[in-house]
Amino acid sequence: MILITLLRYIYTAWAAIVFVTLLLVTAPFFFLFSWIFGKRSLPWILVLCRFISWSMSVLLLIPMRIHRNKALDRKRAYVIIANHKSNYDAPVAAASTSGNVRFLIKHELLKVPLLGSLFKRTAVSVDRSSPESRRKSMMVLADYLAQGDSIFMFPEGTRNKTKDQVMIPFKDGAFRLAIELQVPILPLVYINTQKVMPNKPLIMRPGVIHIHELEMVSTDGYSLDDVPKLREKVREIMQNAYLELTGQ
Repeated sequence: MILITLLRYIYTAWAAIVFVTLLLVTAPFFFLFSWIFGKRSLPWILVLCRFISWSMSVLLLIPMRIHRNKALDRKRAYVIIANHKSNYDAPVAAASTSGNVRFLIKHELLKVPLLGSLFKRTAVSVDRSSPESRRKSMMVLADYLAQGDSIFMFPEGTRNKTKDQVMIPFKDGAFRLAIELQVPILPLVYINTQKVMPNKPLIMRPGVIHIHELEMVSTDGYSLDDVPKLREKVREIMQNAYLELTGQ
């Protein structure tokens, strides 16, 4: 047991070295692409983000199996949502999405060295303690959706640190946004991210992560009065899928 714990600490240190190294190696290209392409740099920045995610997958022995929904129209914009049980969900989100995607992130992440500059190009930040910040963030996301970019959000709002809930209650934002612009919702289910990188103790280990694309949920016929109805419908779909896929 002591040997296994020691190996996991060594592996966690290796994971940190890999992540920082990949950031340092790609950082010049982030700034170069941002300088050359300006506001049109998103596709290039996303290529780098996905390179980091897949490189981590290979170097850390954390294969990601993406189970695609072949019926999806890849050319249209979606409000993409996923369950959130681990900090490793962030690189999984980059790897599991395709096309132009904007991510909703916590405002505090903009202060992280290197990552903050990256997020300014790929994400929209929100200060959860400020209703005005949330309102402005939703307006920016709506503009991106109208331009044809998909939006990625964790509808739980924060990591699910509970042991007895498959998913904690969803926030309204993703569903309000989807209804306002009549954009379909694409639910994703992540499995095993919490085993690879648990919340407590923060000691990583290798493992296989499965990403399942579920059927899109249309917002046709929904009004803003139906936000709670749509929110609970999607949450039930995702919970049932998670339970079925994990055999619980």
